[in-house]
Amino acid sequence: MSAPSLLESLVGAHQRLAARSLPSQPVYLGLVFKSYYLTTTSQFALAYFFLIVLGIAERLLAFSIDCIPDKPGQPWRIIPRACIYYVVTIIRYVLMIAIMYVYIPMFLVICLGLALGQIAVEIIRYALLVRRVRKARQLRDDAGSSSPIKGSQRESDDVQITPLRSNHFGDSCC
Repeated sequence: MSAPSLLESLVGAHQRLAARSLPSQPVYLGLVFKSYYLTTTSQFALAYFFLIVLGIAERLLAFSIDCIPDKPGQPWRIIPRACIYYVVTIIRYVLMIAIMYVYIPMFLVICLGLALGQIAVEIIRYALLVRRVRKARQLRDDAGSSSPIKGSQRESDDVQITPLRSNHFGDSCC
């Protein structure tokens, strides 16, 4: 096969792939209060970016609800938790409506946004756990320096680290 014919076949393959990259008809993106017809690559890119950001925001906000602890005698904490839950519910419905129009790439992008948000939440949870473990070790070392050492271990080595509790974190978006 000669170089010009190879180049022509590659150019033809590229043109066929470029023609197939956008759907022949506009894709309808329905959000709760506004709807769009996506026809250009830039519109798709903007919609996909928006949906990814919504997925990440949903996961982070759902996690933030659990970062506001319930404490007896402080009923005012119910209000910020309820407000955040309200926003999370709206985001979940926006994502659900966007998925309902059954455009597979958009479905995959929404799943990607939720997965990236979950990765961010897991990184934050891990960082909080590491900080709590370091703090517990520091407290144990501070308390152990004044207590007698029994063998090669201190008596305070049994510090229990409990994971963050989660009420709304495991809720799905749809």
